[in-house]
Amino acid sequence: MAITAADVKQLRELTNAPMMACKKALVDADGDMDKAAELVRERTGAKMDARAADRTAAEGLVHTYLHAPTPGMPAKVGVMLQLSCETDFVAKAEAVQKLAKDLAMHIAASKPLVVTEEQVDEALLDKEREFARKEALEQGKPEHIVDRIVDGKVKKVYEEWVLLNQPFVLDGDKTVAQAISEVQATVGEKLEVARFARFEVGA
Repeated sequence: MAITAADVKQLRELTNAPMMACKKALVDADGDMDKAAELVRERTGAKMDARAADRTAAEGLVHTYLHAPTPGMPAKVGVMLQLSCETDFVAKAEAVQKLAKDLAMHIAASKPLVVTEEQVDEALLDKEREFARKEALEQGKPEHIVDRIVDGKVKKVYEEWVLLNQPFVLDGDKTVAQAISEVQATVGEKLEVARFARFEVGA
């Protein structure tokens, strides 16, 4: 059964799992959405929360983080993060405040470029695909292996560039998306990183 981009998008909205994980689960489940969702939960620990996906996170907070290389020295890295939720009450919750702080520290250390896979510049992604394909062909790899190499490169790009897909610096066994989902389950409201900006002296 052919897996469409719409199928992958639907599963991603249901599970909050990375796009490549959703695509692989749909392929393995022969397009069965329920079975694919179960596979995603088993493989990534993503929690299905369709209700949260439909709700609007119109409240929240802005957190700033400054990092100095040594105590007493000027800060060299700064992060400004907007973490959105549904109510002002939850924005004040200790768990949400801590999450915002942890995410800002993560961004300072891991240098993501965007929040979600959908925000990745397609032109840049195409260049990465072309480079990976050219390099594999020059190495004499067969065509079916080349396709797998290109898919692997795309997966790596998403993991390196996309905040939600990155391994969480405070717990490398989970992604940032999973860390957010855990706090979301605790507070009972939708939480999402609306945007962030990272500044570094000399970069």
